[in-house]
Amino acid sequence: MKKFILFILFIISGFYFSQQIHVRYLKVLSPFTTTHEDLYIKNNQIFSVQDSIVAQNRLTDDWTVTINLDNGRKPNKQYFVSDINDESERNIFFTSSVDKRDFFIFDRVPKPDWKIEENQTKKILGYNCIKATGIFRGSKVTAYFTRDLPYSAGPFKFYGLPGLILDIRTDNKDHDIWKAESVNINDEKSIVYKPQFLNKEKISLKEYVNAKEAHMNKIFAKVTNNLPKTDAKIQVTTNQRFTVEQKYEWE
Repeated sequence: MKKFILFILFIISGFYFSQQIHVRYLKVLSPFTTTHEDLYIKNNQIFSVQDSIVAQNRLTDDWTVTINLDNGRKPNKQYFVSDINDESERNIFFTSSVDKRDFFIFDRVPKPDWKIEENQTKKILGYNCIKATGIFRGSKVTAYFTRDLPYSAGPFKFYGLPGLILDIRTDNKDHDIWKAESVNINDEKSIVYKPQFLNKEKISLKEYVNAKEAHMNKIFAKVTNNLPKTDAKIQVTTNQRFTVEQKYEWE
C-alpha cells in the first residue's frame, strides 16, 4: 500500500514538474503605481518578467503624476532568471538599467529564515494558502504560499518556502506588494529560460547597487540645487532605497 501511495505521489509530482506554470502577479510599485510580473516555471527552471507599463494603483485607487528620474527614459522590462534548488542561497540573474546603461546582474540571494504559521490560512485563486513571515534583505515580509503547487519559488527574488508564493508584501507598507491575479498550470507559451542578454553589460550586484545609488545621489543633488532659495532648511536625504531590498550581505 505504501509503495502504491509513493507511486501515485511520484506520478503527480512528475506531472507538475513537466508542465509549464504561469503565474501573473499584480505588483504595487509605489502608493500610486502598479505593474505586472509574469512568472514561468518548468523543469525546475524559473523565468519571470516585470512589465514596463505602470498604471493606477488598483489596490488603493490612488493616482498621481510620477516622475521618471532616468533622464525621461521609458522604463524597460525587467527579467529574472534562476533555478529551483534546496540550497541556502540561490543564483538569480536579472536585468536593469542605470543612466542609459543596460545591465545583466548576477545576484546570490540568501534564503529568508521563514516562520510558517500553519493555522493561518486563506484561499487565493482557489488554492489553499498558508502564512509565512520572514526577513528579506532588511525588510520584514509576509507571504502566503500553497503546497498545492510544490515549487519553492515566487515573484521577484523570493523563494525558500515548500510551495509557490501567491501573495507577498512588505510589512507596514502600502507598496512592495506582489499579489497573484491568475495561475495557469498548463501554459503553452514558448519561453527561453536561459537568455544570454548579450547586448547588456554583465556586472555583480554590488557593482550595480553602487552605480544605481551614485546615479540617484547625483539626481538628488541636482534637485536640491534647483530648489528655491529660502531661509527654511530643506534637506534631501541621499542613499535612500525605494525597494524591498534595504540591506545587503556585504553591509
